[in-house]
Amino acid sequence: MKVLIKKGFVVLSVVAMFFSGLFIDKTVSLAASGDTTVYITKTGECYHADGCASLRRSKIATTLQNAVDKGFRACSKCHPALLDASTSTSTTAATTTTKASVTTNSAAALSPEIEALKTYKGNTTEFNAYAYYMNNADLQTAIGANGDKLLEHYTSFGKAEGRVAK
Repeated sequence: MKVLIKKGFVVLSVVAMFFSGLFIDKTVSLAASGDTTVYITKTGECYHADGCASLRRSKIATTLQNAVDKGFRACSKCHPALLDASTSTSTTAATTTTKASVTTNSAAALSPEIEALKTYKGNTTEFNAYAYYMNNADLQTAIGANGDKLLEHYTSFGKAEGRVAK
């Protein structure tokens, strides 16, 4: 008799969990404007919301628009905001499909100042101003395409933070 009651309880519990799952709100990612802050990592392919467990080793702030333009996709763990199509400012020439293709944009899509970073006098085997600029979206806004300031930032902060610089 006790075995029958235990089996009945297990079956009832499973059925209850199934039906409760139908009524619980699922995580919904809201549409957001392109200037919403999201976070990327040095090596990942996703962008994240603040507090995501995937940001334990590196956390680089960027805009949602920039992350999408560089080919990052939304994290399936933290479900960050999605880009609202009506506020998107990306163009076909500037949009890339993968993180690796960021540095292979056509020269026509980049300003002369950004192109000049490729031949910046301070480039070394450890630091490349163009790569540092392209891989660190927050610096694109904060510093711009100024090779001297990018090198100064790298030596003062970027190297210790583990930022991509070559």
